[in-house]
Amino acid sequence: MTLVKKKFLLSFTPSIVNEPITYKMVKEFDLMVNILRAEVSERGGRLLIEVDGKPSQVSKGVGFLKSAGVEVKELNEYVNRDEDRCTHCGACLSICPADAFEIDGMSWKVSFKAAKCIACGLCIDTCPPRAMKLRIW
Repeated sequence: MTLVKKKFLLSFTPSIVNEPITYKMVKEFDLMVNILRAEVSERGGRLLIEVDGKPSQVSKGVGFLKSAGVEVKELNEYVNRDEDRCTHCGACLSICPADAFEIDGMSWKVSFKAAKCIACGLCIDTCPPRAMKLRIW
């Protein structure tokens, strides 16, 4: 049995922001959901989630969300680094819970491994030269 792990940005309008739509998707399609970021207000809401499950179930779950009026965008790359701004200070190294940053012992340059990133945003808040950017929020 092959499982997939995908990240999605969900946008909820004010009329559906208080509905348990995400809960229903998890329950009905037997999916595991990890909420990476959330922003909810009277004007609507946005969730950045990571979904684990069988490919067919993930696809059906996304279809369910769309039919409920949720805007769904699959994310393949959402955090990036401005190489011109990065000073390789290493502030991001210790704060990243996913070990998405590595330092080269010879050059002391910090590299960013986007595939490991979980979009928690800690590096964005920590980066002194503001080199890390979340493109979706």
